[in-house]
Amino acid sequence: MKKLLFIINPKAGLKKNRHFVDEAVQVFENAGYKVGIKYTKKRADGTKIAREYGSKVDLVVCMGGDGTLNEVIQGMIEGNVGTPLGYIPAGSTNDFAVSLGLKSNPKEQAEFIVSHEAKPLDIGNFNGRYFVYTASAGIFTKTSYSTPQDLKNRLGHFAYILTGIRELFHIRRLKLKIELEDQVLEGKYIFAAINNATKVGGIMKLDSELVQFNDGVFELMLVEFPKGPAEFCRLAIKVFLQKFTGKITLRQIRSARITDSSDIDWSLDGEKEKGKQVVNFKVVHNAIKIIY
Repeated sequence: MKKLLFIINPKAGLKKNRHFVDEAVQVFENAGYKVGIKYTKKRADGTKIAREYGSKVDLVVCMGGDGTLNEVIQGMIEGNVGTPLGYIPAGSTNDFAVSLGLKSNPKEQAEFIVSHEAKPLDIGNFNGRYFVYTASAGIFTKTSYSTPQDLKNRLGHFAYILTGIRELFHIRRLKLKIELEDQVLEGKYIFAAINNATKVGGIMKLDSELVQFNDGVFELMLVEFPKGPAEFCRLAIKVFLQKFTGKITLRQIRSARITDSSDIDWSLDGEKEKGKQVVNFKVVHNAIKIIY
């Protein structure tokens, strides 16, 4: 009998009722899997579980938010686990799940997992720490990791909006030098992000034809610091309408060296990463196999 490792974050998102877990397990068992369940209890548990047990099964499935997915993938890469991965989104926003077009209903997503093949997925390496779909700094970035979990559980995505409004009163300049393979970008920015997703932060969207999850490149977005409120509004509208011109830079990259960022905290898939004087980024091409 095939074996399946089911890693569940019981605190993620809207705290799915127990019957959702039971329904997913039933789907896996009907597909011929013997299911072993592991619950995460604290930060980094998903990494430890995936690293230790991932190679001992035929399929790994995680259920939680994008942060849970990040932990599990971190463990799979660290442990050189080549087992296919399935993802059941159960967080507050699930940006990457939306980008991949995954089902929001746990039972339906479980059925999707057992009926589809895994595909290669590129992963980002940020000073040795892996991230799945976004490394960002600047306005609204802090919201992803500073919003209290109980508030996210009660209000879902609206909790991010409430927390994000506060950041409008504490906008700061990001003075960055970004060295790419063929270009050096240097300036003062309000937002910087390296993405492999069509949806980030529940607000920013990129064309699905531009973003390919296994093409060996991520998308770099830089928004220059505005001169005043009026220009800030114009830039926000341009980002929303995907008009990346003028003070908005959008290009595809394979690697980058970012300096002058020691006092800037980043968000990696919604988790805080302290700023460093030097940040080295690179794409890990086809790092894992995931079902989407």
